[in-house]
Amino acid sequence: MRADRYDTPWRPNFEGGACAAWLLGAAVTGLMISRMSYVSPPYPWTLGLCLALALRWAWPASRIRRRKRRLTAFDSLWFMPLGELRGHLDPAGRRIYLGRGFEWGPRHAQAAYEVLKLGIEHLVRMSEDRLGATWIHGLDLCEHAIGMPIEHTRGHTLIVGTTRAGKTRLFDLLVTQAVLRDEAVIVIDPKGDRDLRETARRACAMVGEPGRFIYFHPAFPQESAAIDPLRHFNRETELASRVAELIPSETGADPFKSFGQMALANIVQGLILVGDRVTLLKLRHHLDAGPDELVGAVITAHAGECLPNWREAIEKYARSPRRGETRTGALARCYGERLRDIKSSVVVEGLINMYEHERAHFGKMIASLMPVLNMLTSGELGPLLSPDDDHKERDLDMSEVIKRGRVAYIGLDSLTDGMVGAALGSIVLADLAAVAGDRYNYAVGDRPVNVFIDEAAEVISDPMIQLLNKGAGAGLRVAVATQTFADFAARTGSEAKARQVLGNMNNLVVMRVLDGETQAYIADNLPMTKVQFLMRTQGASTDSNHPMLFTGSHGERLMEEESSLFPAALLGELPDLHYIAKLSGGRIVKGRLPILGEKK
Repeated sequence: MRADRYDTPWRPNFEGGACAAWLLGAAVTGLMISRMSYVSPPYPWTLGLCLALALRWAWPASRIRRRKRRLTAFDSLWFMPLGELRGHLDPAGRRIYLGRGFEWGPRHAQAAYEVLKLGIEHLVRMSEDRLGATWIHGLDLCEHAIGMPIEHTRGHTLIVGTTRAGKTRLFDLLVTQAVLRDEAVIVIDPKGDRDLRETARRACAMVGEPGRFIYFHPAFPQESAAIDPLRHFNRETELASRVAELIPSETGADPFKSFGQMALANIVQGLILVGDRVTLLKLRHHLDAGPDELVGAVITAHAGECLPNWREAIEKYARSPRRGETRTGALARCYGERLRDIKSSVVVEGLINMYEHERAHFGKMIASLMPVLNMLTSGELGPLLSPDDDHKERDLDMSEVIKRGRVAYIGLDSLTDGMVGAALGSIVLADLAAVAGDRYNYAVGDRPVNVFIDEAAEVISDPMIQLLNKGAGAGLRVAVATQTFADFAARTGSEAKARQVLGNMNNLVVMRVLDGETQAYIADNLPMTKVQFLMRTQGASTDSNHPMLFTGSHGERLMEEESSLFPAALLGELPDLHYIAKLSGGRIVKGRLPILGEKK
């Protein structure tokens, strides 16, 4: 809309009336010509003039009519067969397909303002079968395929929308495209959405590689792959921190959490020193039964590094314990009397201190740690999270998933047990962050990795924030979906951490949002624009000395006021599968998504 011209297509169609009037004139003139035996020259000229003027008004009349009809053009859902999706994709794989739509600009903001001012009920009859204001997408006369350079997704993407708004359908579209590009895909789904899982499986079958799909879900242990969330690490103490992070704590200086982390670190370092693999089951075993067995193994291994005749020395202490002394106690005395002076070991001394700690007090200090380990190792969940080395092909190994370009779907079953689901999500993300650290530090592979986290508030944690901070440098493209921004703050108990998540997102896709605070945040992050309106004035006055003299005035003034490019209130009225997106590069897009598959 030009700044010096104000018009609205939602007014009555005056052009249509003018066109109809001139057509009527042409019809009357033509009828008169047909009835006359002699036709004088003015009549054909009049007929031609009427037709010309009818054509003059036909185009603007049809445009206004088309714009009004366009408001009801998107009342039905859009289904797209998987085979058809291939035709919309970039053959070079450099762009991501995001459905159809148009670039949203100031003229659309003006049109939306006019609709809201007039009232949509005065324009068209809306469908009652579809949730949301479908007329928003009809504010433009045409739409085209919406795409985004794939390199921009390395800046991560945040998807916001209320329940059933279409977040999972967007994941369907993105996951399928990543599989078709032969890239690694990791889906972390707290709910365990069956449609999303089947989409990933179906995409692998479509490219002729059903074996790429691997699936973890604690509710289906017989079908599920096993996953070891402690398999990858960069430093030994990292594993202890990973588990200790799950201990509930109101403050960061909780002494029970610190003590539990220290105990875990001692056991982890001890297991690694003796060449044993660290698993959740082994951590629980050594904390439950006490570190006696591990202390003996660690001292024996350390003696092998210090003494040439270590077997004799160890057996001498083990065969002659002092009164009331156990075999482990005798080996600890061996370390103190003979081995420490030769070569001291922080690992050995830490475990000996644990062994010599008063058992009752030790049990109280790890009381907050044991429930966490118990819930991750009890029942059928134990072998799923602490797999044997004999079943590597069935294991879900993050590094193998990335290296081989597999598609891993990880369901957390949070609806059944939210605490276990959150703990699972945290340690799985920490494991993935460790793999990302290896890729970043040592340039291990260059295959792109697509990570999709649904209902992210259920698994938000320090490992997830770390993954967002550092993942881009390791080739990870993370897409995070949530319902409101307040979910992050409520889950972490920290507004600052919630801001950390939002600050790492370069792309924002917003579906229907009902939370006012989230609406305001989104609207504030969109550019501002000017909307125009007419201000009408009228007045009347008389002269007190001459009451019969009456003057009046009437005027119109074109005014402007500042407004958000997309009104916050409309975010709560977006239909299912419709979105407004702020993409890296400054693009503001209004789009709609297809449902992959045939209409049922």
